[in-house]
Amino acid sequence: MTAIGGGLLLVAMLAAGSALAYVHESDSDWQDRSEAREIARQAREHAREIAREARDQAREQSRQAREMEHEARDAQREIARAGRDSAREYAHQVRDAIREQVRAQREAIREMKRAMRRDWDPVY
Repeated sequence: MTAIGGGLLLVAMLAAGSALAYVHESDSDWQDRSEAREIARQAREHAREIAREARDQAREQSRQAREMEHEARDAQREIARAGRDSAREYAHQVRDAIREQVRAQREAIREMKRAMRRDWDPVY
C-alpha cells in the first residue's frame, strides 16, 4: 500500500508540477504578448512621427514653391510694368519733341510772314 500511496503521491506531485508549469507558461506568454504589444505601439508611434515629419516637410516645400511662384510672377509683373512705364515715358518724350518741332516750325513761318509783311508792306 505504501507503494500505491507513494505512487499516488508521486502522480499528484507531477500533476501539481505540470499545472504550475502550465500556469507559469501562461503567465510568461501573457508577458511576452504584453511586451510585443508595447513594441508594436512604439513602432506605430514612430511611424506616425515619421509620417507627420514627412507631411510637414511636404507642406513646407509646397509653401516655398508657392512663394517662389508668387515672387516670380511679381517679378514678371514688375518687369512688364517697368516696360510699359518706359514705353509711356518714351512716347511722351517723342510727342513732346514733335510738338516742339511743330511749334518751332509755326514760329518760323510766323516770323517769315512778319518779315515778308514788313518788307513788302510799303509796296502794296
